[in-house]
Amino acid sequence: MWGFPVGLGAEAVKRAWANLISFGTEICEQEATMTATATIKDRPADPSIEKLTPRRRNRTFALVVVLGYVLISVAAFWPVMPWSSTRIFGTGGDSILAMWFLAWVPHALAHGLNPLFSNAIFVPTGVNLAQNTEAPLLGLLTAPFALFLGPVARANLLMVLAMPASATAAFFVLRKWRVWGPAAALGGLIYGFSPYAVGQGLGHLVLIFLPFPPLIAMTVVSIVQQQGSPRRLGIQLGLLVSAQFLCEMEVMTTVAILTAWALICFVVRYPKRAASIARSSLKSFGIAFALAAVLLAYPIWMLLAGPQHYNGTAQSVVNPYYNDILSFIAPGPLQRSSLGLRSIGVVVSNPSELGGFIGLPLLIVAAVLVWRSRKSPRMQLTVATLLGAAILSLGPHLAVAGHLTRIPMPFIVFSHLPLLDNILPVRMSMEVDACIGVVIAFGLDDLRRAPARAHHRDESFGRARIAVVLTAVTLVVLVISQLPLWPYASEPVRSLPAAISSAIPSGDPIAVTYPYALPVSTQPMLWQAQDGFSFRLLGGYSEHPDPDGAPTGFPNAMNPPGLDLFLEGQQAYSVYLPHVAITPQLLASARAGLINNDVRLVIVDNQVKGAGPVLVLFGQILGKPTVSSGSFTLWSSRGGAF
Repeated sequence: MWGFPVGLGAEAVKRAWANLISFGTEICEQEATMTATATIKDRPADPSIEKLTPRRRNRTFALVVVLGYVLISVAAFWPVMPWSSTRIFGTGGDSILAMWFLAWVPHALAHGLNPLFSNAIFVPTGVNLAQNTEAPLLGLLTAPFALFLGPVARANLLMVLAMPASATAAFFVLRKWRVWGPAAALGGLIYGFSPYAVGQGLGHLVLIFLPFPPLIAMTVVSIVQQQGSPRRLGIQLGLLVSAQFLCEMEVMTTVAILTAWALICFVVRYPKRAASIARSSLKSFGIAFALAAVLLAYPIWMLLAGPQHYNGTAQSVVNPYYNDILSFIAPGPLQRSSLGLRSIGVVVSNPSELGGFIGLPLLIVAAVLVWRSRKSPRMQLTVATLLGAAILSLGPHLAVAGHLTRIPMPFIVFSHLPLLDNILPVRMSMEVDACIGVVIAFGLDDLRRAPARAHHRDESFGRARIAVVLTAVTLVVLVISQLPLWPYASEPVRSLPAAISSAIPSGDPIAVTYPYALPVSTQPMLWQAQDGFSFRLLGGYSEHPDPDGAPTGFPNAMNPPGLDLFLEGQQAYSVYLPHVAITPQLLASARAGLINNDVRLVIVDNQVKGAGPVLVLFGQILGKPTVSSGSFTLWSSRGGAF
């Protein structure tokens, strides 16, 4: 489930978790003592001791748990510090894209621009960010840090805090549901640091920052159980739904689907209570819907009809990102231990989307706890929700041992529903992991809460010890079966030298860069964000409409084409784009492309493979460079296009 780096970081994490288990044992024994003494009506003489000491003890325990979550996450990215600006966490272009999105929001707000639309990339059309994974709320939350942290450091810090924030939210919700402390800590750990989160931690920030789903579940349960003011709960739910939507719409959609499924299961289980619950919940859900509709009206309009919105789906329902039936027991490439089952796994080109793994040992523990608590209504509802999420994560057709069958699965319904047809089924593994964490937390809590016979204090102590031992065993099983390949890799940040930055003309000039800004080469977007969006790019990486209105992540062809094909060919990002020779025809089309697109800036990173011919081309077109510094060469025009 988590791995430890060699040295000080490993020892710190080990000591923290040793203290956590020891502290959990102490709490368990103290709670058992209180239960037993309450049974025999032997109360403390001083009421203040009974009221204040447990509260302080619980706060200290919660602090230790949260600190443990943070230490685990720091260990995952060790030895790079969370506030580092010299390396960026994750691999591939998605990490830089997440950083760019975070940087755009405060920049747009500071300059009176639309945070949901940007003309900084894909010039001249721009890009509709509401249809992309921009997460404007995360950009807004990190905006105050822009005063003293650069965009890379802000993205790294949020990446490190994402999993602990998710785990802490789950722990908080379980404690609000009066789940025993160590069991709640373990449940939060399973949710926040699951194989799903480990995979998405390779670069998908918005998919691992998940503190809102547990809070949404808690609020819905409170509404159904009528625990609190209907108005307050409605406002709370509306704010949480809006917050999750503005962090990642796909997560909000899957959470809504599973919430609806859980409510259906509840109604089926308790049909006589359905009508009264519906009447009592109507006010809260109505307030939540109205508030969310107001807060999300403009983002939804941008999504559906805003400028430069594309038609269709970026990922169709027929995609390779689904769980195989064996995915739940077959370790992926991000787990250290295979337990002899790796060979039956499914190989996917993108390891970040192999989040279905749970592990046979943990499934056995969960099954034992489910059987023992099979009469518990909360366990029954959690298991029903778990099965629903697991089945939906299998995608539109059942896959077995890497072979896709023709057996249709319930997820196929989404292929006929607008917006829902853009969901990647494997990402519903997040809800699967959440339910597994809750199942184990409920099961351990039920074990500790099993009623003892009157005046049998030793029996209470015995059950307390059994609960502690089984919690420790579950933790060991978790570590053995889900231990990930940490620390994460990170990429060095190649920033523009000061001499290059100072030579950029004012007025947000349009730039052509090498490497050309593409989904496979996002370095120019990193330079742009680090330099305060002082220039705009012809290329970029985000979903936007192609000439036919369909979504594409690649820039449209230049007018006339030629220079862009030459740059893409030099980068050799595809075997279908061979190198283009420098000919008089290429020189003519390149000149025309620069003029027609009003390009006033060219930046070339000489260390990128294929840069030699690029320097030759621009040298023949533009003459002597304006400035060279380090491995960078820049041509600029301050009086119009070249």
